[in-house]
Order: sequence, then C-alpha cells, then structure tokens
Amino acid sequence: MKIFRTLLILFFFTSLVSVLNAQTFDGEWLCEYATIDDQPNATGYNTPSIGVIKENTFVALVRQSGDATYYLVGYTNADSINGRMGFYEYAMEGYQMQWSSGFDAVNMFEALDIAASPDSLVYVANNDVERNILVFRMSADSVISTDYRLVTGADSIWAIDIDDNCYVYVTSIKDTLTSSQVLVFPPVTDPMWLSHTGAPLFTITVPDPGELRGVAVNGAGTALYVSNFKSKKVYCYTGSPTAGYTQYTGFDFTLTDVHQDTLFPGPWGLGFMNEKNILFVPCAVSFRTGVGYSYSRIYALNPNTGAIRDTPDTADWNFQITGAYNSRPGQIGIASGYASTYSVDFDEAFNLYDQSYYGWTVDKWSFTGTLPVIPLTIVSVEKDDFIPDEFSLEQNYPNPFNPATTIEFSLPSTADVNLSVYSVNGELITTLINSGQFEKGSYKITFEASKLASGTYIYVLKYGDQQLSRKMTLLK
Repeated sequence: MKIFRTLLILFFFTSLVSVLNAQTFDGEWLCEYATIDDQPNATGYNTPSIGVIKENTFVALVRQSGDATYYLVGYTNADSINGRMGFYEYAMEGYQMQWSSGFDAVNMFEALDIAASPDSLVYVANNDVERNILVFRMSADSVISTDYRLVTGADSIWAIDIDDNCYVYVTSIKDTLTSSQVLVFPPVTDPMWLSHTGAPLFTITVPDPGELRGVAVNGAGTALYVSNFKSKKVYCYTGSPTAGYTQYTGFDFTLTDVHQDTLFPGPWGLGFMNEKNILFVPCAVSFRTGVGYSYSRIYALNPNTGAIRDTPDTADWNFQITGAYNSRPGQIGIASGYASTYSVDFDEAFNLYDQSYYGWTVDKWSFTGTLPVIPLTIVSVEKDDFIPDEFSLEQNYPNPFNPATTIEFSLPSTADVNLSVYSVNGELITTLINSGQFEKGSYKITFEASKLASGTYIYVLKYGDQQLSRKMTLLK
C-alpha cells in the first residue's frame, strides 16, 4: 500500500508538471531524485558544482566561504536517501579538504567548479595562492588525492572542463575592466602535472570583460563554449587543443528574459552532452537567497547557432512540487526546494544532473522522450592556403555520395556566410553555416547525411547579397 501511494503521488506530480516550461523536445524532463538535505545522504553545505562519473555515481563540490569550508563528497549507486561515501558532519565549519602527495600539500580554497572523467578523476579549479588545478580520484569508498596538480598562476580561476582526450580547460578571471581568458592545458599524462609547473598550450581571450563562470567542450575538443555572467553571453570557439581556437561568430546566445531587469540572472556552468550534441546553459541569479529561489532554469541550445531548443525550469519544478520556491516539506525526494542551479553534467544514458547551491542537493533528471541528435556542423569547416579572387561554390565530391561528401567554397573578402541544404521541393533540411563570419579564403566543409533518405538535395551558399547553389545526390 505504501509503494502504491508513492507511485500515485509521483504520477500526480509528473502530470501536474506537464512540461517543465517551454519544452520543445518531444518529451519531458522529470526529477528522478534530489539527495535529501539531511543525514545520512546530505552534501552537508552549499553545493556549487557536480561532476558525474557514470549513472548515479558522482562527486559534489561543497563550499561555504564564510566558514572556510571546502571539500568533495562522493556518491555511488545514489538515490535521494542513499549513496554518500563516508561521514560528514552536517553544516561542518572550517574543514578544508587537502590534496597531498608525499610532503607536498595544498588545501582546497574558494573552489567553485569541478570536472569528472569516466576513469574517476576529479579536477578542481582551486583558488589557493598559486591557483592550482588539483586532481583527485574517486576510489571504492572515498575521494582521494592523486599525484597530479598544476599551478596556473592566474589571477583567479572559476570554471573547468575536460575533453575525451583529457585536455583541461579552465577560466582565468581578470579585473572588472579586463577581458577574462580560457587556459588550455595538456592531459595529466604530461610531465608538467608531476612537476606542477608549465605554461598553457593556448590562451583564449573573450571579447568582453566579466566573470567566465562556465566552460564546456565537446568530446573531441573541437567546439568550445564559455559563459560570461556580466555580458550574459555564451561564446563559441572552434579549433582544437593542439592547433588553437578561433571564435565562431555564427553562434549567438545572450540571456534576455523578463527577469533580466529585476533578478539580474546570468549564464553559469555549461555542459555539452556528447553524442546528442546539445549545449546546456544553467542560468541563475548570483548567490541570492529569498526571491532568488524563484529563478533557475537550464537552456538547451543548438550548438551551431545558439538557438534555444528546450528549457527545463528547475525553479518552476520546485514550485509545482512543493507549492513554494523556498520549501521542501517532509524532505521530498524529487525536488531540491531552493533552486540555485549553477552546474550541470550528464551520464552515459543522457540523464542530466544539476545541483542546488542553497538547497544543498544534487538532482538527477531523466527525459521521457528520445533526445534528438543535432549534427555539429561548425567543427567540420577547414581552410586551405589558396587565396581566391572571386566568390565561388564548387560541386561537392564525391557525388553521388553515401553518407558523407565535401563542399568547397571561396570568398574574396571577409563577410557573413550561410550554407544550407534544401530538398528539391524547397524544404530546409539543415543549416551547415549560420551567419558565420569567414575571412577571405577557400574553405571546405564535410556534410554527413546518414540520417537522410536517398535523393537529390540542393545546397545554397549566401555571401553578402550574393548567392550560389548546386545539386547533390545521396545514394544509399
């Protein structure tokens, strides 16, 4: 009978919250669990970030600046009331977890973001005096130090991410008048992580001053995104950690909504869902309690354009489940109760995890439908050394093709470019380049069409007020 009542309550809640606001994907985001804010499963204090290792196995970053408390807590086989490793005193004051290797030791201090890898490494953007990146490992029963750390020498660091090849990306925050940067470092297999010193491979300077509170890369490290809380923008860069990055101006996301002039929210820690190629952007107000709980949402973006495809609204979910923005009656296990969503991550089954900074929770969300796969087209553009004199669009090759083909074009001057594929009936199939600014030169782009039916398609290149088109044939 108790199980039946629980299922009945869950059915009521999921029916009540039909779409988590502005849903455009074919399905709904539902909170499977939120870790209970009490012993024995609580993070125990303010929780700004999470790193997922695999489904229901993750690490939470805990931070309480006023009480000088900073530590990592691991969870395995987690749900709302189970999974936490070890014992942590609730609202513990003054505990600073220590990274150590031999006689070398660094305390965690003012850490705001972490990143985790499937091999159980946990990277911490730490603000000790040397601004170290500290590397821990989740063992079978706890989170322990490795021998790896790296001095960044930055003024201050905030966000961190890693790609599938374990290159490390961390944001370096400058003063309020100076544009901040993203620093790109090699994997921990590089000797600098044992000597603890070494220069970044590349430094990316964003166009506007402000705090870069989020950074995310796709698995290959060929598409990089960074959020600026002050400018409310997310920037996109293409390239690689071995060759460097160039800003892709065809991507455009700036947070503008009805709360912008009252609560002043901005974009926080980004997350890129690999295979699906969806960029998730948590947006929230800045360390604000009370009315601040009424605003936290996660935008799911097209990674090529910045267009919003979906909007899970964590604050609204809390309101629908608990009847308020600042309540968690009876320790309900499917809502944090105090929305302050600063971080997102994902598991191998495409579940989404976020946290509540003031709810002191980690939350797991599942999608009731099938998430779409968005082709990541911006990373397939290559530039060659030929300098053209005129605007041209070449015939794709091979043609006919299956499943991929190459399209080449030349530009006599810098301009915004659009490249789209249409059916013979004029229906837009996909946009390969969306108002991307390209310098004078010759380019080639790979078009992958494995999900399309055999037939004839038309690709159209727009350059300024000029336009060229050609036909191509997919033959399976």
